[in-house]
Amino acid sequence: MNDTLFSINGEIVPEKDAVVPVTDRGFLYGDGVFETIHAYGNVLFRSDEHLRRIKNAGEILYFDHFPKTAVLAEWLAQAVKHAAFAEANVRMTITRGQGPRGPSIKGPFAPNVIITVTDFPRPPANRTLQGVYAITATFRRQESAATARLKTLNYIEQILARREADLAGADEALMLNNAGLLCEGSASNISLIKQGALTLPDPERAGALPGIAQITAIEAAHNLRIPVMMTSLSPWDPGLSEEAFLTGSMREITPLVKLDEKIIGSGKPGPVTLRIIEEYRRIVERTCRPFKFPSLKPAE
Repeated sequence: MNDTLFSINGEIVPEKDAVVPVTDRGFLYGDGVFETIHAYGNVLFRSDEHLRRIKNAGEILYFDHFPKTAVLAEWLAQAVKHAAFAEANVRMTITRGQGPRGPSIKGPFAPNVIITVTDFPRPPANRTLQGVYAITATFRRQESAATARLKTLNYIEQILARREADLAGADEALMLNNAGLLCEGSASNISLIKQGALTLPDPERAGALPGIAQITAIEAAHNLRIPVMMTSLSPWDPGLSEEAFLTGSMREITPLVKLDEKIIGSGKPGPVTLRIIEEYRRIVERTCRPFKFPSLKPAE
């Protein structure tokens, strides 16, 4: 069985037919937006929030004839049901489509919608129980850019930051903005536990995209009566925190135990982080019935 299903403009197609024209503006100019959604069984977690976010991005970037949300939801559900994976990484990409060459967006354009549903084997529990290591990237996020806080196909900053992480043998690269404030990871959001409170970079000041998983972690903290604070954070704040973790739709919550050469807290996933992980899982299970998470007990 193939590990990826392809859908082009609502039609499920074999991989060899999963193509868009080379004149598509997503290919030529990175002129497009995307979302990555975690599917648990046949249920897309928080798909409404993802669809609202991609619609908002399309409006900000002046997409004409952006597909209707109900149509996108139908195409996503159809693809996930057809793939029938236990868990899946679902990526929806919407490009401005074909049209006149050059930067002008006078059009006319017809957006293309590409959905891929890829089998997602769950990482071993040890990853959560032991935590991961990150570096601080030398590349900066441009917090005043037109594309700041949008998920666009212009991903060069994140790609270069992730290259540095790969070379260092790290799981992630944290990025600062031009003001030197802690912003986000190359493909994740950063959260700290400081004096018992869940502490996050202020998205307006940092230029960070508030992730769906991060928003869910905040909900979990509220459920647990853990204080939540958004503020400006320096590159040194993670090392001065009791705990830290990364969030993302596919990684969910991953404890961060080391940044560069600095051990965070005890060097192990902390108790507050583990409580938030447990509550996050309960939220997913309530939303995506009948899905159940495997135990977090370490593999023997």
